[in-house]
Amino acid sequence: MDEPHLVLLLGAWLLCWAAIGFTRARRRTPATGLVFAYLVNLWASHWLGASIYVLPWYNVQDWRLVQAGFEQSLYAVLAFGLGAVVVAPVVLSLRPPGRAPEPLAPDPKLARVYLVAGAIAYGALATVLGRVPTVTSLLSAAQQLLVIGVCLACWHGWRTGRVGTVVGWLLVTAILPIWTIVFTGFLAYGAAAALVVYVFAARFLRPRALVITGCLLLSYVGLSFYVSYMRDRGEIREVVWGGRPLDERVEQVWGTIVEMEWFNPSDQVHLWQIDRRLNQNGFLGLAVERLARGDNEYAYGETVLDSLLALIPRAVWADKPVFAGSGDLVTRFTGVRFAEGTSVGIGQVMELYVNFGTTGILVGFLIIGTAVAIIDRRAREALDREDWKAFALWYMPGVAILQVGGAFVEVTGTAAASLVATLAVNRILYRGLFRERWSAAPRSARAWEA
Repeated sequence: MDEPHLVLLLGAWLLCWAAIGFTRARRRTPATGLVFAYLVNLWASHWLGASIYVLPWYNVQDWRLVQAGFEQSLYAVLAFGLGAVVVAPVVLSLRPPGRAPEPLAPDPKLARVYLVAGAIAYGALATVLGRVPTVTSLLSAAQQLLVIGVCLACWHGWRTGRVGTVVGWLLVTAILPIWTIVFTGFLAYGAAAALVVYVFAARFLRPRALVITGCLLLSYVGLSFYVSYMRDRGEIREVVWGGRPLDERVEQVWGTIVEMEWFNPSDQVHLWQIDRRLNQNGFLGLAVERLARGDNEYAYGETVLDSLLALIPRAVWADKPVFAGSGDLVTRFTGVRFAEGTSVGIGQVMELYVNFGTTGILVGFLIIGTAVAIIDRRAREALDREDWKAFALWYMPGVAILQVGGAFVEVTGTAAASLVATLAVNRILYRGLFRERWSAAPRSARAWEA
C-alpha cells in the first residue's frame, strides 16, 4: 500500500488538531470544551480507524477507500480549525459594546432540577411516551439535562473548593455508558454523554499534567471497554431487547466488565472491532469513488434542506417526510445494503461531501467550526457570571452539534428540542418548584433569567 502517503495524512491531521489547541490556549480563549469535544468525536470517527491501516500486522482489506475517505476528513478538520480560531473571534468582535452583565449568585438547586429532569426523561423514554412523535424528540433531548446538571455540580464543587465532590460526580459519570447498555443495549449514547462531562471538567481542573494523565488513562480504559462490549454485544442485546428482568441485564453487563480485555494494538480482533464500527473512512471513500465514476449524483443540498425541515415538529406536520437516522443515505451513496435494524450513521463529513464534494466539506466545516467556537465562548461567559440558565441554553444546542457520526437532520432536530426542553425547565419546572425564591430574587438577577 501507499503507506507513506497515509502516514503523512495522519500526521497532518494531528498537526491541525495541535495547532487549534495551541492557538486557543495561547489566546486563553474562554471555553467549556465543546470545540475539543467535537475534535475528539471527529478523531474517533476518522483518525483512529485510519491509523490502524499503517500497522504492518493488520490484515488490511481495501486501504485505498480508507485513504480516500480520510483525506476528506483532513479537509474537514482544517476548515473546522479555521472557523474556530480565525472566523469565530472576528464574529464575536462584531458584538456591540455594552455594560457587562452583573454576576449572579450560583444556585445548586438549579443543578438538581436539571439532574431530576434528565433522569425523568431517561425513564419516560422507556414508557409509552417514548413512542409518541415529537414527545420522543423532546425526551431524547431532555436526557442531556442530566449531563448539564452533572457539569454544573462539578463546576460548583470546584468553585467552592470541594474537590471530593467533583471527583464523586466524575465517578458517577462513568456509570452512564453502563446505564445506557443495561436499558437500551447501546454504548454510544452513554459514552457520548460521559465524554461531554469529562471534557467540560478538564477545562478547569488542575494541575494540568495530572488532568492530561487522567485523560490518557481514561481513554485507554474506554477503548478496552469498547472492544469488550463489542465482543459480548450480541449476548447483551439478546438479554436487553428480549425484555429480560433487570437483574439479568445487570448480570450480563457485569460479566463484560469483570472479563474486560485490555486493548492490545497487536490483537487482530481488537483492531477489527475498531475498523468495523469506529472507521467511517471506508464508506466515505466508497462514496467518493462512486461519485467520481458517475454511479451516483450529488445531492446538491437535498439533505441540508431536510435538516431544516426537521425543525418542524411532527405534531404540527404529521406526514413530514424526514426521519432521524441515516442508514438509507449510506446505502444510497455507497451501494452497501445493511441488515434490517442495523444503524449506520452517514457522518457529517460524508454528508457534506455527497452534497457538494470537497467544496461542501470546506465551507460546511468552516461554518461548523465557527458556530461551535461561538457557542463554546458564550456558554463559558454565562458560566463565569454564574448565569446557569443562560449556560444551559447555549450548551445544550452545542452538545447536539457534537453528533459527528450522525446526519444533520439529527443535529437540527436535537438542537431545537434541546432549546424547548431547557426553556421548559427554566421557565416552568424550576420557577414552579422555587416560586418563592424567584419572587424574592433581586431585579438584576431576574433580568438575566433565560
